[in-house]
Amino acid sequence: MSRTIHRNFPQQSDAESARSALLSGGFPLASVKLTRHAELPPSVATSAVGNLLDALTPGGPAAAAAARHRAGAMLSVDVYDDDERDKADAIMAGFGATEA
Repeated sequence: MSRTIHRNFPQQSDAESARSALLSGGFPLASVKLTRHAELPPSVATSAVGNLLDALTPGGPAAAAAARHRAGAMLSVDVYDDDERDKADAIMAGFGATEA
């Protein structure tokens, strides 16, 4: 039975490189999924609370906006055993992956 592991990458290009390395390393295309981080759409309620919290953030609204920006991506990999998990982790760690 398979299980899925998820790893985050600070840059989308790192996730894409890790995906290519996983595929080159023998992981099937269907078992590797790349999901780009995207900003959530704003709503009136979250905007009001966000504006208040942004004003309280050290560095002000600009620092808060920079902290929220997510340029990276997440890779999800289906693995069937501990050996595959270790292999996938080793490959992704080489590209700066962190646990999701």
